[in-house]
Amino acid sequence: MAENRGIAASAGMALVYLASLSIVFAQEAERPSPLLLAVFAPAVLAGLLIRRFWALGLSVGVVAVFLMWFSVVDEDAPLVAMLGGLLLGIAAGRVAQRPIATGDAPAHRWGLVKRLMRRVVSKQTFEALDDLLDRLRFRIDTLPNGLYQPVRGLPVRASRTTGSESRWSAMLPVIQDQRVSSAVDIGACEGYFSLELAAVGIPTIAIESSPSNYRTALLAVRRNGARNVGVLAMEVTPENAFTLPAADCILCLSIWHHFVRSYGLNQATAMLESIWLQTRKVLFFDTGETEMTPDYALPAMTPDPRSWLADYLGQTCAGSRVQHLGAHRAFDPSGDPCERNLFAVIRAGEVSL
Repeated sequence: MAENRGIAASAGMALVYLASLSIVFAQEAERPSPLLLAVFAPAVLAGLLIRRFWALGLSVGVVAVFLMWFSVVDEDAPLVAMLGGLLLGIAAGRVAQRPIATGDAPAHRWGLVKRLMRRVVSKQTFEALDDLLDRLRFRIDTLPNGLYQPVRGLPVRASRTTGSESRWSAMLPVIQDQRVSSAVDIGACEGYFSLELAAVGIPTIAIESSPSNYRTALLAVRRNGARNVGVLAMEVTPENAFTLPAADCILCLSIWHHFVRSYGLNQATAMLESIWLQTRKVLFFDTGETEMTPDYALPAMTPDPRSWLADYLGQTCAGSRVQHLGAHRAFDPSGDPCERNLFAVIRAGEVSL
């Protein structure tokens, strides 16, 4: 049945082709013109749809139909364009119709081309081209506002230099005191904290969902030669939060208010509980506070954000003690400066994950 439908479709396309090309020839009989595009395009389309070499005979049919109206075919009639278009369409259609191979692809393809290329283009040339494309992509990704964080090895100034550096200065003593040996950075942005952790010898997984951010983080990792940092392109959701890797230290910085905005307070709390379960030693936490706009739907942090958040973290992260690490510079949604409280949620006893 499928074969019959294919034959019918081919025959229908042949009739359409004969009619359309004959009309084109007839309309131009009094004023000879090549009309290459007008003839070539329908010929390619007919070849693509018919995919049979008998379609080349349609050119004879076009001439025959034309001769029914006129006694002679002008020598300027674009017969070559008609035949060439049909042949090109048929070839392309037959290639596209080939079944996809189910076996393994050849281990070595384009061998001759590769051997010739090796004599002309070196590995260093490819690396230089790759670096050029990375730098171009980086410039596009950071337009128009530049970097958000002061990432090592990147040439653009950051808008949150002071706040990022002060947070790291507050976190590092706790990291050292807890003898952290692994870390996960949720919402890593451009990778500043991940690279700082790596610089003190702590293998870190940077998790980021924004393509422009994780591309920038990958570039920074490569430029810094940070072999102990991995970048994971992933959006953390209520459905997958439990799959996050376990680590001694987990960073949850300026991301919780996005959880609340996207999923509501209850789901955001459940996500934080899952994150805490994957934390062996210490969870670093800060979030948008009263500076956030109503669409974030954050709870009323009374009597003040510091007290409310400390109580919330203590209740959500079972078996923890909450340490305040000061207020640090940030920005509200309109770009105006503000301050946010930073906390270390430290596990009270040993845990095996």
